[in-house]
Amino acid sequence: MSFIKILRIPHLSILWLSQLLSAIGDHLYVIAITWIAVKELGASAAYVIGAGTFSALFFGIAGGIYADRWNRHKTMITADFLRAFLVGLLPFLHWYSEIELWHLVTISVVVSGLGTFFNPALQASLPAICKDSITLQQTNALMDTTHRFARIFGPGLTGVFLTVFPLAQFFTLDAFTFVLSALALLLIRHAFSINENKESLITAKSTPLIDFMKASTLLKNHKILLWALISLSLVNLCWGVVYMVGVPLFTEQILKENVGAFGLIGGAYGIGNILSLFMVGSLKRNIRFMYAGHVILGIGFLVIASADSIWIAVAGAIIAAFGSPLGDIMLLTMIQTDFPTEHIGKIYSFRALLGGLGLSLGALIASFTYSYFPIPIVMAFFSGVILLIGFTGLIKLRQSNPIKTIPSRSL
Repeated sequence: MSFIKILRIPHLSILWLSQLLSAIGDHLYVIAITWIAVKELGASAAYVIGAGTFSALFFGIAGGIYADRWNRHKTMITADFLRAFLVGLLPFLHWYSEIELWHLVTISVVVSGLGTFFNPALQASLPAICKDSITLQQTNALMDTTHRFARIFGPGLTGVFLTVFPLAQFFTLDAFTFVLSALALLLIRHAFSINENKESLITAKSTPLIDFMKASTLLKNHKILLWALISLSLVNLCWGVVYMVGVPLFTEQILKENVGAFGLIGGAYGIGNILSLFMVGSLKRNIRFMYAGHVILGIGFLVIASADSIWIAVAGAIIAAFGSPLGDIMLLTMIQTDFPTEHIGKIYSFRALLGGLGLSLGALIASFTYSYFPIPIVMAFFSGVILLIGFTGLIKLRQSNPIKTIPSRSL
């Protein structure tokens, strides 16, 4: 696909650039809050690191419900300014007083919670600011590059910024990127659908509970998406075991490499993601690509698990990473086009909730399995599970020759 075509559309290019800068700021935020927590709090740092994840799970559905009930444009701007203020408090606290555990936990929980309002509102707004379904899928692919580019360039930028700023000022940089995001949204407010007010009137006629039940019913009736989300959750569980925990352990204990080698594998994974995104935007929407992506992911992880050198592990990371965006973009486009506009935020939140639960369970399972079984065996086993999920999905789709349960609406 050609990202240049999307970047020639002024409001989409401004939105993408602002979210790229925000993603880089988020990367700096995570590094700073993790390192300061470990340095200042020792073992208690686990509470800070886990607080944001559990906050996202706890507030996830509520964020989707109210992102659909409120004006999405205003919701995103408000969330950005609030996050800028809260993150900006941290360097102030670090400079004028001693940061305590409750400071970090509270701000981490609230900032992560605000993200559960911003993200569904953003995803639900994209169909309104894209002129057709092809542009929408290409825009989804472009927007998906933001965090993946941050993953690639983040380590290098961290080293550069540390030569100029103290670590606590990473929070200031993140707060600044939130402000830039809010200002960019204000700048392109004309691009947002004039139907926002009409959608607000629709949701105003029902309660949040009724909204939730309607969205749950819609998801339940869309069998293809429901099973795809369950499959994605299971794959995320395996991804958490293999990549989040297994790869750093494998790099240090099996390959006998240092943190630089681990960073190299992470960078290679990001490169594989970007290469995949250049292709996925031009593919015809078909959920089979998601299951094919699972197969590619499993193969890449098996290559890493069997590697005897860092370069084979790097090659495996590129292969594995190529499969991930295939599922992400197909699912997101399906959510945006197969459901009524006033329910897109909630369906997106269901997706985020199931995916987050999978990652959390994967981290818990990893702590047990790697304590009792060899690292390559555990990685190979869960890589095999990913392959099984992918092949099973492809076989079931071929046997059923599925037709979409809900007709795609035109944009």
